Amino acid sequence: MNPRGVDLMLRMSLSLADLASVRFAISPAWEVVASLRVLRDPGAHAVHLPWVSRHRAAVLAAPDLRQLHDLVIAPERKLPGFLAPAPHSPVAEPEAEFAAVRKTPAVVVRAELTAVYGDRLPASLSDLRRVPRRTLPVIVEQMRSYWNLALAPYWGRMRGILEGDVMFRARRLADAGPHRMFSELDPMISWSDDVLSVNRPNLDLHYELGGRGLVLVPSLFAWPNVFVKASEPWAPVLRYPTRGVGSMWLNDPPATDLAPVLGQARATLLAELTTPSTTTSLARRTGLAPSGVSAHLSRLVTAGLITRQRAGRLVFYVRTARGDTLLGD
Repeated sequence: MNPRGVDLMLRMSLSLADLASVRFAISPAWEVVASLRVLRDPGAHAVHLPWVSRHRAAVLAAPDLRQLHDLVIAPERKLPGFLAPAPHSPVAEPEAEFAAVRKTPAVVVRAELTAVYGDRLPASLSDLRRVPRRTLPVIVEQMRSYWNLALAPYWGRMRGILEGDVMFRARRLADAGPHRMFSELDPMISWSDDVLSVNRPNLDLHYELGGRGLVLVPSLFAWPNVFVKASEPWAPVLRYPTRGVGSMWLNDPPATDLAPVLGQARATLLAELTTPSTTTSLARRTGLAPSGVSAHLSRLVTAGLITRQRAGRLVFYVRTARGDTLLGD
């Protein structure tokens, strides 16, 4: 509470045009930013400790990540917006997002650095402010190196969980409307009188989105926080903790007791469907061939253990109540 007894909130007023332009997207560049912040303060992100224990020492000691480290970890509350632009496609690929970072106009880079650091810019970032066009490729290469080291080995499973969340939220939006969908994103988020509010301590901001729309980005490494970027020149983005984040680092082999009945591959696929997933994401996560995954999923559909649901051009597989019962969920 502030001294006047009024809750401090970050608020965004959404017009009908904004609501009509609400969309979901997945952002690998954001996961780079958010995961680096997890490494800075792992105690506040206990769900990711198995991953932290594997990568923290190597990442924080890497000399070739110094500028990226200072860009992401040094600021206490703000982040340079150009590090994670709003994704243009529902499932952005890492290289596409790195390319978008590289194309950031020099004037925007300088403005963001001033807004975040003021006159306390780390010495390692002086070239970025002085010659952004020459230095941005260096930053992007550091993002790529970090991605390959700490996130690429897990991207198949990460992407599957994030895709499942998008599928679930899109269904909630269609079934219950924006009021219910927004309110269910996170306990910190509420929706009333065309205003989307985020309960963030020490923030008292109000944005009029003015028809710019809103991109909703589920995130594994945002947990347990909600992040908003709504100031110009950026497309408004709200990043929230994805469903299923607790299952990300589970290593136990799934459904071994069902393997003798269903077969190991089908038992594994059924267990993986804790969130709706596509054939491609299941193949990445399990290491099975896509053609084999497709054949096994067809058998599971015939058995009534899963069902198909289409979202645009993508087909998601979802466990049925019968499948949940078989797994004891």
